Amino acid sequence: MALLICAATPAEMSALAPYLFPDGKNLVEMQPVTRDLRGDKAVFLVTGVGPLNAALAIGLCLGREGEKISCVLYAGLSGAYDLEKNPLCSTWGISEEIWPEYGLNDGINVTARAFSHPLWARTDGEYVYDRISLSPFSEIVPHGGKIPDWPCCQSLTVAGVSASFNRRETLTNNYHAALENMEGFAAAYAAARAQIPCVEIRVVSNKTGPRSRDEKDFPGALRALGLVLPKLNLI
Repeated sequence: MALLICAATPAEMSALAPYLFPDGKNLVEMQPVTRDLRGDKAVFLVTGVGPLNAALAIGLCLGREGEKISCVLYAGLSGAYDLEKNPLCSTWGISEEIWPEYGLNDGINVTARAFSHPLWARTDGEYVYDRISLSPFSEIVPHGGKIPDWPCCQSLTVAGVSASFNRRETLTNNYHAALENMEGFAAAYAAARAQIPCVEIRVVSNKTGPRSRDEKDFPGALRALGLVLPKLNLI
């Protein structure tokens, strides 16, 4: 059984596993690459940016690999709605992903459960609309390994990055999530449909919406991303 390790871009994958992909130039979106991690096989996948790419890439990979994949790990950068609560370059586990763009849209707000079509009617009788839970770190930490003490939070997955104060405030007031990314819900959903656990880890690279120069640090966030696999005892 192999762990499927995903990131949106070659730059994020290169930062995540620099010893395997030092420059990221040979990484191609939606083309999985198998490597060894401490004697075990792992599949590395650059999904591409956005929920459509993430869902398609992971779905295709899980379809090809079949029962070989034991868990999905999605790691990458994210924006934070409040840098005092979620500082630049801090690392977070995601407990729940919310897709605020699915449901009935009145031009201001979106109400998922007012829509008569859930994304998925599960066999256990539960419906999936705009929220999906992620798995704990223990799913991927080797037996006997130390569980990282990263804090956990909720995150929003969007197809359109928030670029205005109004958009940021609306999402914050409606959903009270801490972070914003473009792939998490899709990754968790694809894994759930395949009945495979999904762990998501995000490093804060910028303030969501309009931001000043000191409210972003992409190089620092990429360096912090390089600590994820060691902290998980995977290398």
